[in-house]
Amino acid sequence: MISLTKTSNKYLLNFHEKEILLNFCELLKFRNRIESIHIDAHFYNDHSGIEIVTLCNRQHILILETTDIVVIKKKLQQLFTPLETEIVS
Repeated sequence: MISLTKTSNKYLLNFHEKEILLNFCELLKFRNRIESIHIDAHFYNDHSGIEIVTLCNRQHILILETTDIVVIKKKLQQLFTPLETEIVS
């Protein structure tokens, strides 16, 4: 299971039972790294379908399968896209 939640002033990434606490700058760097992955390349025969991503100055290493990347991209989009009610207020 993958989840991404905001705590008081940090962000908690729960990646298959591994919890990683990120500050906002680390979260932005992680988002940029995930967004730079070309998901369509994972479906070609010469691609392994695996991406290796490091976090927090290489303190954490994530080995991502194609489905993990899709889920993380969706979670990041939800986190950075304000809700309609927040825009109206």
